[in-house]
Amino acid sequence: MSTKGFMPIGVSGVLDVSAPVKRQKGRRTGLVLLAGVCVGAVAVCAVLMPLVYFTLADLQTKVDRLSASDDHVQKALKLHGDSAVVATDSLGEAVGVQTAYGNGDRPRRDAGAGVRPPPPPPRTGAVYVRWGREGCASDIETLYKGVVGGGHYSHHGGGGNYQCLPLEDVEWDKPQAGYQHGSYMYGAEYQSGNAQFSTDNMPDGISNPLNYDIPCAVCHVVGRFAHVMIPARLSCPQGWSKEYSGYLMSSHHGHQSNKDFICVDGAPNLVQGSASDQNGALLYLVEAQCGSLPNGPYVNGYELTCVVCTK
Repeated sequence: MSTKGFMPIGVSGVLDVSAPVKRQKGRRTGLVLLAGVCVGAVAVCAVLMPLVYFTLADLQTKVDRLSASDDHVQKALKLHGDSAVVATDSLGEAVGVQTAYGNGDRPRRDAGAGVRPPPPPPRTGAVYVRWGREGCASDIETLYKGVVGGGHYSHHGGGGNYQCLPLEDVEWDKPQAGYQHGSYMYGAEYQSGNAQFSTDNMPDGISNPLNYDIPCAVCHVVGRFAHVMIPARLSCPQGWSKEYSGYLMSSHHGHQSNKDFICVDGAPNLVQGSASDQNGALLYLVEAQCGSLPNGPYVNGYELTCVVCTK
């Protein structure tokens, strides 16, 4: 039996203190190793604890950011419904909302920030002249009211188109009295139409617009961006809106001055008190001349109609 690591005992069972005692090297080595392990564990903990702390703090920040982003997305989806699309970053996190209005709204840091409101509707549109009427339709903006003017029927020169001259807020800049420049503007008169034009908008008792001055109005229709005058038609193509219809009119073929063809409202107004025959820029109904025009859709001598359409 080995006695390594034990104190010697005498035969009588009494401890022999005179016998040499062996050193217990194994126990001390174990204690040293245990102490080293504890010290090492403390060092490792000292190193790892800050890393664990910062990792937890970073995770909390990400959770807070995801929560705020989710609140923003929910508000946007509630406001825009199906028109909102959630935008994500490379990690799949929601970073904003793309709406039908084309603006990506990112979550803002300031409290109470919401989704941008939709832009106001556009105010642009088509502009046209309503010849023969004092104003536009009730649902159409009237830019101004006026009277039709143009060059004199007997003059060789001057402008070749009719103008809608305003009756209010006429402005001048350095005017000179008298005539110095040789180009003139005259008022326009009806020269035909007692059988064709409706009397609905004429003064009571008047059935013939002959020699009356011709009113006009410049109209702005919002949300439409094109307009066209179609001769020989009373209706518009599919998808277009009819503004008004009437008769094609221009100057007389035998006069010195030729003018544009314009569409004059079929139920015209007349400028009150203007029945005196002053001439000036005259307007005549336009008739079809077959032979040069195809005989079939057109009838020789028929007065041509017209319509103004917008889209």
